[in-house]
Amino acid sequence: MVRLVAGRVVAGIVLTLLLTLLTYVVFFRIPVDPVSYILNEPTPEQRAELRQQLGLDEPLLNQWGRFAWRLGTEGDLGTSLLGGAPVNSILRGSLPATVSLVLGGFVLTLLLAFPLGMLSALRAGSLLDRGIFGFTVIGIVLHPFLVGLVLRSGAERLEIAPGGGYCPLRGQTQEFGPSGATGFCGGLADWSHHMALPWLTFALFFLPLYTRMVRARFLDNLDQLYVRTARAKGASERRVLLGHVSRNALGPLTAMIAVDVATVVTAAIYIETIFGLPGIGRLVASNLTGARGYDLHVLVGVVVLVTIAITAANLFSDLTLRRLDPRVRAASR
Repeated sequence: MVRLVAGRVVAGIVLTLLLTLLTYVVFFRIPVDPVSYILNEPTPEQRAELRQQLGLDEPLLNQWGRFAWRLGTEGDLGTSLLGGAPVNSILRGSLPATVSLVLGGFVLTLLLAFPLGMLSALRAGSLLDRGIFGFTVIGIVLHPFLVGLVLRSGAERLEIAPGGGYCPLRGQTQEFGPSGATGFCGGLADWSHHMALPWLTFALFFLPLYTRMVRARFLDNLDQLYVRTARAKGASERRVLLGHVSRNALGPLTAMIAVDVATVVTAAIYIETIFGLPGIGRLVASNLTGARGYDLHVLVGVVVLVTIAITAANLFSDLTLRRLDPRVRAASR
């Protein structure tokens, strides 16, 4: 167990260093100078002076080495090139919306995928199975941007859910509408009400693949010897499905979630942009499209955050798989 955790941590550190270096390399291949977004038509002298202040005149490896040292010794991601705010604070402010979207979206995905996949496996070849299969095919084809737009448009017309915005759990005073009227927005009810459509969009994006995965795992486990043994001993069908088959079907799902962490960032960019969520995805979109400029330090900070999330998700997946599946524990011994 200790070797597993240590190996994952070391791999995460190496991956973080490599990805941040790659981000620096790619950034300096972009033919856009960040100074152009800070100063309006700067003179060559002003451009050179600002580049020196920001440290952009140094060689690439020197800039990356200074960043890596500061990150390793102080946990500091630097300051934004465009706004001068600490990147740690920018990410800390954007993280709650993304965490709310991802955790709630995955919970909804599993709550829908598990019964659908189980019913499809138990009725393999039936009309119900074919209907669920058709639904998954349609879900794979649809783009989250299109799904989000349709859901937001329908919710606004029917007035059943807000079309955008984010209310934190702790609550804060916000402006509503073009009139500039203010009001308090927060708490569990407001938070879940504003996140309902983003969660549904997120779930519909991942649901087809997870439903097929659950179906495949159930079909594979229903023919195993331990299932036939449990039935021969007189175990009820409910106990066989929920106590034996479901336990072994959950393991691969945790591995699949760990693999999908990187895909979550792509989905978050679309969903947060559509529904106006001030999260990491929207932050990435604004710093990649050039709408507010290309901010190297913010992008590198997001890379570090996503790499940590991927490492933690993979470690959690390994530990969960060992806990749920005795065969994995036996093989590791």
